[in-house]
Amino acid sequence: MAREEIYKYSFKMEPRTASLYVQNTGRQQCAGGYRWGPGVRDHYLIHHVLSGKGYLEVGEKTYELQAGDTFLTFPHTPILYYADEEEPWEYVWAGFYGVEAQNLVEGTDFRPEQPVLRNFYPHEMAELLEALYSGYGTEAWCTAAITGRLYLLLSFLIQHSTHRRQDREERDYAYIAAGYIMTHYEQPITVEALAQLVSISQSSLYRCFRKKYNMSPKRFILEYRIQRACLLLEKKTYSIREISNSVGFEDPLYFSRAFKLIKGMSPRSWAALHGEREEK
Repeated sequence: MAREEIYKYSFKMEPRTASLYVQNTGRQQCAGGYRWGPGVRDHYLIHHVLSGKGYLEVGEKTYELQAGDTFLTFPHTPILYYADEEEPWEYVWAGFYGVEAQNLVEGTDFRPEQPVLRNFYPHEMAELLEALYSGYGTEAWCTAAITGRLYLLLSFLIQHSTHRRQDREERDYAYIAAGYIMTHYEQPITVEALAQLVSISQSSLYRCFRKKYNMSPKRFILEYRIQRACLLLEKKTYSIREISNSVGFEDPLYFSRAFKLIKGMSPRSWAALHGEREEK
């Protein structure tokens, strides 16, 4: 059997602070036995197998994959995947992350204990991932375009998921409250008001946030405001007081302390460091 021409096209995006973003994307025809790992990623990574065969190892379990299969690797999870020696696979992939990523993935059929979808709408998955991969570019509008294609991909996975919404109420409470935070972060927000918004007690909301985001509602508010502040600091056109007011802090001194708590440096130091990166 003739081997396919070996190639690899891979694009990595600049680090971003956003609710959802593409971290990398690519397409590859692997050589026989080509592997990645064992190792861990700091983001979600979805692959769709276009042709050939390969293997995914997660923990002590090995999955044999072929054309039409799709697999998702989860952040901070040890993995190893490699091409078959005789019929090495060709695949297209996208890595992504952001505050919204976990909740969107939870709406799909992917689970840490079920990272593979077998022959799941193979034609549509190939089209969606290839469109995302093809959308890479360096023009300013490309970031919005490729993020939109990521949303389309995830929405398709959610739309066609087979699992029921059973046992998801707690995650939904946190998701609704988090959505409110992300659209009203510049306004005064209290945990009491968030609990009233989703009609549960403050202690229940705390448990929901700990379960879903591994942090308290109060910490989520703080981290999201600092995330938005970083975007404003990138522009280098606003004063610390203006940025403080814009992300929900009335006291610039408290904002600076909070920023240092989250980022390990002052807002001015972060902006200067970021500016040095841009100039290179």
